[in-house]
Amino acid sequence: MERAWTQSPPAVVLKPDEIHVWRVFVDEWLASLPQLRAFLSPDEQARAQKFYFERDRNCSIIARGVLRVLLGRYCALDPSMIMLCYNEFGKPDLASNDLSLPLYFNLAHSHTTIVYAFTYINRVGIDVEYMRTNIEYEELAEHYFSPVEKAQLQAMSIEQKMQAFFAGWTRKEAYIKARGKGLSIPLDSFDVTLLPDQDPRLLDCREDPQSVSHWTLYALPADPHYAGALALNGVCEHLQFWHLSPLF
Repeated sequence: MERAWTQSPPAVVLKPDEIHVWRVFVDEWLASLPQLRAFLSPDEQARAQKFYFERDRNCSIIARGVLRVLLGRYCALDPSMIMLCYNEFGKPDLASNDLSLPLYFNLAHSHTTIVYAFTYINRVGIDVEYMRTNIEYEELAEHYFSPVEKAQLQAMSIEQKMQAFFAGWTRKEAYIKARGKGLSIPLDSFDVTLLPDQDPRLLDCREDPQSVSHWTLYALPADPHYAGALALNGVCEHLQFWHLSPLF
């Protein structure tokens, strides 16, 4: 069955065998900036103010504010009461995870879209990329893709190459984000499938060979302007994809 974004229901319950994926459009939430800013910690507010461009400041506030709104739903807390901590590579986590099951989550943003993933199953990572036509994607692939992936890309038609690059890039980013180690895992140290119509898969991982049997990749619903992927340490058959409109 083809995946699609649907409008979120008023109440949401995350079951132990589910992944909830949320999408937010930055422009829809601009009027909610004051409320979202009030939810942020002083450190998060200071971090947002460091961005030079207003659009980047706004995106940071919305991304972190909506994260707190969603975490508040799952934890039954006011968004301003959510306490976050970060590992040495910047991956966020709940500072105090007092739920009956540990809650795993991740977020990503590109251009005017933000995505989030929440699950009780195991570690999760998510990535989204706006498919810019002015990017030197073949040069990036030459630098960051593995020999197997570069060979896949070179064998494709010009029409396939750009979408395949972004499909592969988001799959790779989602995987290293889920691992929580950032670019300390070199992007060319593992192989993923590239074609958007191929099932996303981790094909090989020289850095941790057992990963191939432990990790599952998923594509986000098709979009003409964005590529997106999800990585899970485990398997999930129940994924929900919701678009979140402003709540206030």
